[in-house]
Amino acid sequence: MFMNAIIAGLLYFLSFPPYDFWYLIFPALYFFYYSLLSSKKSFLSGFIFGCVAYGVILLGIQSIGLEAWIPLTFLMGLMYGVFSKLFSYLNTKSGNNFYVLLAALAVFDLIRAYFPFGGFPWGFPSTVLLTGPIDSPLFFEVPLTFRNFGPTGSSLLLQSLPLVIALGVFSKSKPKNYLKDYSIFLLIIFTIFISNYVVNDYQYTQLETSELNITIVQGNSPCPGAKNRCINERQKIYDSHLAQTQSLEGNFDLVVWPESSTGFNNDPGVHSRVQNDVSTQALRLDSYFLIGGDRPVQKEYFENYGIFINREGEIVDQYLKQHPVPFGEYIPFRKYLDWIPPLALVPRDMIRGDGQKIFMVNDTKISTVISFEGSFQRYIRNSVLDGAELVVILTNQASYGESGMSDQFILMSRANAISNDRPIVHAAITGKSAFIDHNGKVVSKTELFETTTLNEKLEVKQTKTLYSKYGNYLNYIFIIFGVLIFARRFIRPVD
Repeated sequence: MFMNAIIAGLLYFLSFPPYDFWYLIFPALYFFYYSLLSSKKSFLSGFIFGCVAYGVILLGIQSIGLEAWIPLTFLMGLMYGVFSKLFSYLNTKSGNNFYVLLAALAVFDLIRAYFPFGGFPWGFPSTVLLTGPIDSPLFFEVPLTFRNFGPTGSSLLLQSLPLVIALGVFSKSKPKNYLKDYSIFLLIIFTIFISNYVVNDYQYTQLETSELNITIVQGNSPCPGAKNRCINERQKIYDSHLAQTQSLEGNFDLVVWPESSTGFNNDPGVHSRVQNDVSTQALRLDSYFLIGGDRPVQKEYFENYGIFINREGEIVDQYLKQHPVPFGEYIPFRKYLDWIPPLALVPRDMIRGDGQKIFMVNDTKISTVISFEGSFQRYIRNSVLDGAELVVILTNQASYGESGMSDQFILMSRANAISNDRPIVHAAITGKSAFIDHNGKVVSKTELFETTTLNEKLEVKQTKTLYSKYGNYLNYIFIIFGVLIFARRFIRPVD
C-alpha cells in the first residue's frame, strides 16, 4: 500500500548530493503525488516519504548525534504527513482539481521557509536541477526560471509537471482536461518570462560591472565535528587561518575567514593581540578582511559575528547572525528540556542580530550572512535589496562530516546566486568552500578537510531580478487562483 511512498522517498534523496541523479526528482515526485491520490491513508504515506527522503538528505548531522538526526527526520516526516492529509482532503473536495492542489504545494513550500523555528529550506527540489547540464541549450530555461521565480517558485514550477501527470494517470477519464489546465498554467509562466525580458532587456545591456579580487582562507580543524573536541581546538583553528594568511603573496581586495575561525580567546573585537595579527596582514596585503567568529556574553549567551576590517587594520563594523540553528545555537524551551544530557553540548543561547549590514570594499557594496542563514532565500534577497553587489556566506560545516550536506549547501548558494544575479563567496572552515558567479557557476572550490587558500576575481553587478524585487510572488499568484477555484467548486459541488 505504501510502496509508492517508499519508492518516492528513495528516488528523492538519490536526486540530491552526494548521488546527484538529478533527473530522479521527476519520478520521485510523481510516485509521491500518486501515492497521495490513490491511498486512503495519506498521512502515513506522507510521513513515510518525509522520513525516507530526509533521513538520508540530513544524514550528515549524525556527527552531532542521533538525538539531533532522529528528531529532525521525524519532524520532516510529520510535516509531510500533515501536508499529505491536507492534499488528500483538497483533492476529494475539489474533484482532483490541478490548480487547487498546486495551491496546496505553494502553501506548503512557503510554510517550510518559516516553520518550524524559523524554517527549514533543505531539500527544495528545484536545486537539484543545478547538478544537471545547465550549460546545455536544452537547459537554458533553468537559470531563467530561478531569476524570475527564485528557488521556491522554481520548485513549484518543477513540481507542477509530475503533479499533472499523476492526476492524468489517476483520473483516466480526464487526461484532456488536465492537458488544458496545464497549458493555461504554462501560458501564465511564459507570459511572465516574456514580460520580464522586455522590461529588463535595456537594463541588462547597459550594465556597468566591476571586479573584486578575493581570497578565501580555509584553515580546517584538527578534530571536526560537534562531539570531536580536542585540546585547544579553537586556538589551533585560529593559528591555522593566521598561518595560511601569512603565506599569501600579492594584494587582494578582500580576504575572508569563515565562521568560528576566531572568537572566545581569539576575538579581534576584544583581544588586541588578535587585532594586531589581522591588522599586520591587512596592511601587508593591502586588503579588507571579513572574519567570522563567536564571543561569549555573560554566562548564558553568545554572539555569532562577522567582523569587517579595513585596509589600515581598523575594525569598521560587524554583522551579527540573526537566525540561530535550533538545538545547535540555542535550545527552544530550554527550561523544560535541560534534563536531556546531550543538550549540554549547547550551554549558551545565541543573541540574534537585528538586520543585514552593508560593508564597502573599494566602491563595491558587500554583505554577509552566517552559516545556516545562507540556506535561506530571504537573507540573501534582503542583502540584495539593501544594495549588496556581492554576498559572502561565512560557515563552519564541521558537523556535516563527509556527507553530501556540504555539496547540498553549495547547491542552495548557487540557486540564490542565480535568483538574485549576484556572485556568492561560500567560505567554510572545513570545506567545501567555493566561489560562485552570478550565473550560479562554481568558478572554483576546495575539498573537504583541506587546509588551503582559494583566490578568484569575481564580477559584481547592480541589477535586480524579478525574484529580487518581488520574492515568492508566483506562489501567491497560484494560491489565490487555487483558493478562488476551490471556493467556487465548494459552493457548487461537482456532481
